Amino acid sequence: MKRLFHHLFLLGMLCLSSIAKSQTQVTFYTSMGTFVAQLEEKKAPITVANFIKLVNEEFYDSIIFHRVVKGFVIQGGDPTGTGNGGCGYTIADEFDSMSNVIRTLGMANDGAPHSGGSQFYINLVNNIFLDHKYSVFGKVITNFTAVQNIGKVAVNTSDRPLTDVVMDSVRITLANGIGNKVSEISEAIISPNPATDKSVLSFNSITPGKAALKVYNELGVNIAQINIEIHEGFNAISVAAIAQLPVGIYYWALDGNENNKKSKLVVTE
Repeated sequence: MKRLFHHLFLLGMLCLSSIAKSQTQVTFYTSMGTFVAQLEEKKAPITVANFIKLVNEEFYDSIIFHRVVKGFVIQGGDPTGTGNGGCGYTIADEFDSMSNVIRTLGMANDGAPHSGGSQFYINLVNNIFLDHKYSVFGKVITNFTAVQNIGKVAVNTSDRPLTDVVMDSVRITLANGIGNKVSEISEAIISPNPATDKSVLSFNSITPGKAALKVYNELGVNIAQINIEIHEGFNAISVAAIAQLPVGIYYWALDGNENNKKSKLVVTE
């Protein structure tokens, strides 16, 4: 595998203070669809803590999947898009965490001990021959079809997609295993995103009730609000009003989660 190349070794314990107490979910908003991954804090605490840190810093926003190998993996996380860049430091290996089975996320490295950092890959098939070589730290739990579609794009001789596949944003959408405290919502996703008049907010809720979908501009100012009725179980609610906003980049949060990191929302013509 082409792998991320770093020179500085950072002791893995550096990030342990930010480890969540239970599983965290991360939503990838890409130019080819949205998918959700669940991070395995208990099995790979160092790798997960580092990934959460980078996500919270919005490190992955606008980074491409620079390497796609059909029937193998898709790989991203290099801000240079060359496969040779990273976050500027490295973390400790956790090879005994999980196996490289289909849907799992692994931390790329350059073959040397403790050389992972920000580049990661997603297994398109079972690749157990990679076990004990790369730290596995999560798995895709929602819309793996989007990942598979990325894995089918046309590439050049260096396995780089001919048309960039971009991570528009990557956000923590279920932190510490706790969803919205008001209505107990988890995995709230707007799709399609960029928003259209057909976009919906989809999520599962333990309890029914009323909530507000709040939209913020890039300065963090609340500029729009849509009141919604939540039902027990699966919900798919139209958010057509969002598509009436001027073209631009916004953030959204559900009532009760305003202090959490907002999920990116792009409005196009």
